[in-house]
Amino acid sequence: MKMIRIASLVYFSFFADFVHALPSEPVSIPLSSNASGSGRCGVATNMLDFNDQAMTTFCDNRLDFWWNWGTEPRNPYTAGCAKTSFVSMIWGYGSDNAANAAKAGAFSALMGYNEPDHWAPPAYPGGDYLSSGSFPQTFQCSQTMLAQNWQQVVMAYKKANPTGQILSPAMADAGNNGMGTASTGAYIPCDASPQTAASHMDDCVGWLQGFKAAALKQQCGPTNCWDAIDVLQLHAYFYQAADLIAKVKLWEAVWAEDLQGTNGRSVKSLMITEFAHAGTTDPSDPDGSARQFMQECVTYFKASPYITGWSWFSETNTSFASFTINGQAPIAKFWDSSLFEATGNLTVIGEKYTELCS
Repeated sequence: MKMIRIASLVYFSFFADFVHALPSEPVSIPLSSNASGSGRCGVATNMLDFNDQAMTTFCDNRLDFWWNWGTEPRNPYTAGCAKTSFVSMIWGYGSDNAANAAKAGAFSALMGYNEPDHWAPPAYPGGDYLSSGSFPQTFQCSQTMLAQNWQQVVMAYKKANPTGQILSPAMADAGNNGMGTASTGAYIPCDASPQTAASHMDDCVGWLQGFKAAALKQQCGPTNCWDAIDVLQLHAYFYQAADLIAKVKLWEAVWAEDLQGTNGRSVKSLMITEFAHAGTTDPSDPDGSARQFMQECVTYFKASPYITGWSWFSETNTSFASFTINGQAPIAKFWDSSLFEATGNLTVIGEKYTELCS
């Protein structure tokens, strides 16, 4: 999900206006190494954009990383960890991706395309495109053109930061009525979908499987462009923690070859880079359901030998448009998963999250 306003539908130049200075040296956030019982704890949000006090709160609570669907922080901050804990993203297919990836070398990790497997244009007039799968160039997963674009991204980033970590494209994995398929299944039809309002597929259930096949054929330095990936990432939104955990367990089973490094594959880890409790409309969490959801999810994440990090999706009831999950239609038009108040202080669920992350 989330959160890019398109600047050019031809070149997808999402980041041309981001002109703030980058750190002079890359910093180390070891997102791909973990022992059971630990893991990196982060936040997926644009609530920190232009909110210096909230960023200070983030840093004071020693959360490990944050990202905002962009290549760099969108403004300067007082708190020193704002840049050193930032993770960059290349949001979707674009002719300027190599240049943006080179700039992202200032940061220690780079995320791949945001939800290329999912159709999600703006949910309301003036809203943001939520998923890069709204465009055919990114949705068509096994096309050579996309694999070559990925090759350019990886090579440019690694040239700028040879020790930087590469995260796969971020899967919405929203097929099967929202329960997911671990991004395996039919993908050939996706390559022919025009992804227009009049003619599109909502989900490409086998997107990552198709992308893997294409990326294995491209060379990225000493390895192929699939095994250049350090971390597989997915997104998950549910009403019940048990459903989210079941989805993650499916990923752990389906992608065992990569997570265990068998059959010639490099060893990768797993990150849940967006997750939140569906149905919460008040971050004071009066019934405690969001905090219980957090507790159960993070407990599982910490126990898994494959999961090296996770980031809560933190957005307000003006930006978190609700959606149907497993046939359950939402009651409210918007949900609220915000960890930070407008003042920069933690909300009730923010306090719980930082407690679980400590």
